[in-house]
Amino acid sequence: MSGTPPVELHSLESIQTADQIQLLDLVDSLRAQGLSEFTALPQLIVCGDQSSGKSSLLEAISGVPFPKKDNLCTRFATEVILRRASQSGLTVSLVPGKARSPADQERLQQFRHELSSSNDFATLFEQAREAMGLSSVGGNAFSDDILRVEIYGPKQPQLTIVDLPGLIHSHNKQQTEHDVELVAKLVARYMESPRSIILAVVSARNDFANQIILKQARKVDPRGQRTLGIITKPDQLAKGTDNEANFLGLARNEQVEFDLGWHVVRNLDSRELNDPDLDRDRVEMDFFASSNFRSLAATTLGIGHLRRRLSHVLFEQIRSELPRLMEDIESGKDSCQTGLDKLGPSRTTIEEQRAFLIDLSDGFQSLCKAAIRGDFDDDIFADGSLADRRLSAMISNKGVGFEKTIRTQGRQWEIVEKVEESTSDKRCRTRTQAIAKVLELVKKSRGRELPGLANPLLVGEVFREYNAPWEGLARDYIKSVWSATRSFVEQGLLRFTDAAVSDMLLCHVLDPIMDNKLRMAYAKLNELLAVHKKHPETRNHYFTDTYNALQKQKSEAAVKERLEEGFAGGKSISKDDIPWLMSLLRENAQPDMDLVAAESTYNAIDAFYKVAMKLFVDNVPNLVVRAIIASQLPSMFCPKSVYAMDSATVKKIASESEDKQIRRRELSEKLAALDAAQETHESPNVVQDESSGETPDPSVAQLGDDPQDVATDSDS
Repeated sequence: MSGTPPVELHSLESIQTADQIQLLDLVDSLRAQGLSEFTALPQLIVCGDQSSGKSSLLEAISGVPFPKKDNLCTRFATEVILRRASQSGLTVSLVPGKARSPADQERLQQFRHELSSSNDFATLFEQAREAMGLSSVGGNAFSDDILRVEIYGPKQPQLTIVDLPGLIHSHNKQQTEHDVELVAKLVARYMESPRSIILAVVSARNDFANQIILKQARKVDPRGQRTLGIITKPDQLAKGTDNEANFLGLARNEQVEFDLGWHVVRNLDSRELNDPDLDRDRVEMDFFASSNFRSLAATTLGIGHLRRRLSHVLFEQIRSELPRLMEDIESGKDSCQTGLDKLGPSRTTIEEQRAFLIDLSDGFQSLCKAAIRGDFDDDIFADGSLADRRLSAMISNKGVGFEKTIRTQGRQWEIVEKVEESTSDKRCRTRTQAIAKVLELVKKSRGRELPGLANPLLVGEVFREYNAPWEGLARDYIKSVWSATRSFVEQGLLRFTDAAVSDMLLCHVLDPIMDNKLRMAYAKLNELLAVHKKHPETRNHYFTDTYNALQKQKSEAAVKERLEEGFAGGKSISKDDIPWLMSLLRENAQPDMDLVAAESTYNAIDAFYKVAMKLFVDNVPNLVVRAIIASQLPSMFCPKSVYAMDSATVKKIASESEDKQIRRRELSEKLAALDAAQETHESPNVVQDESSGETPDPSVAQLGDDPQDVATDSDS
């Protein structure tokens, strides 16, 4: 519901200082533009053990009549959200807990309640409890559902006040172990929020060392930077007792230290609440004037001073967020501008659409040129881990990898000294085994050649088997480079435009070109491989040098072996032994002419493979990858190609949907709001830290120890 709020929370007006209102004006300028993600405002949460006086304290601070009884009363979290707005109004809702079923969630979200006066709050709390299904006799006693009351108006402070169930020491008939755990988790969730200002309520009726809230506050806020200790029910302490002295020490921040310190309030008890003639603030003032608590600083006593202290705490909380807020605003501006840049200018006519594509293509073309040249100054190349974006480096590195792969995996037969039985590589074989394989082919292909000579066509047949892995390895290399290049094209487009335009360009222009590049690359590879599928031919002297070296290695090894056998007994040689030596060497002659042919053929194949491999690992990267895939990349999408596009294609790619137009308008408005907020913050009127870095605390102005000072301030 909306309208004039039935409850005027005059008690909270004193929480707003002029400086704080000035800061909140900055917050409002963001909220007015829907920028609430930048403005997480503080919330006051009141925590304590059961029956510690939390609800009475909250009512005294805010003016909201929370339910107050000596027995169990607060069974769920209640958020009172106060917001500044030009018009006054009020809304009530229930926020279902996570454990609720979908049906329960829908039912609770329908909860509504009319408030016509402050007395209606009691009825609101009762009806909310019934809607949650809570009962003091059997059933659930507590809930993690939230009652949310939002009050807005021109004089409301920007604040959220949260009343929480009291922490339970142990279970009993009315409060189960599940209830103890539920309340502990609910309170902890609110306390852990960094924007929560914790009012840790400690009742003077019980030993503070035994009250759970102090341990919980220390756990989430060890230094007490956002925790203010509140002592309630000081009237229950007998004068002059050790117990009173302990609580006086606590109030002086001597027992449990919090950076924000401690405060003492005296609320009405259950008997006094029934007397309509009693004035709460007057009763509190009279108590402090006559009790031993008058020895404390006046600013730490009474609800009036508590409001002042809270005002200062809230002010500091908001002001401390300003640097982060300004960083978030700057980041938000950059994000908006990037979004607008990607959307480009508004374009409804074909001329505007073509102009948009020309600008886009110009940037894309420059980026591609830089990527191919290895000029990596553009921001898109800043992240070195994104290797695919550094196109020139990527192509070079993959070329090096391709050469290594061909060198180590390109042979069908991998010649080793010895084939281990445990090896799983079926390509491995010794030189003797390889020659034996060639010998089989020599016999199968025997024609009219003389003994000791192989069929000339045999070299080509064996070589085609020998280099069989080349095609698969080369195709994998080409596909890898093409995929990385395709990824670069997509990322490059997203550098200048949004995903929708990028997808349309890929679909209608660039993907067909890239697919054609892949087909052309494979065709060029087949052309390079076709040369090696015919009879081997080369004019490279490296072939003859290598072939002769391999032949000599065989003969030299045999001569060495015969000589070592002849001189095994230490025989010395003379001129007369030359005929014997010649006969010894002639014994080395190979009588198997087919084996001679097989060895010669294998040596020729091995020598030619080394020549052909060097040529192949140069040609594929240069004539296939660079010449076909990379070199023409900048011209795929450039101003010239846009001029050549027909109007239908231009419109299909560059026209805008209604959603895009709305998105551009939203980003423009958000950017304007962020600019305005930044200007507001930078203006000399906005509260800034003084050169000392500190702001005077209005709550600690010493009024002296005269009880009359307390009365004067309480009346305010």
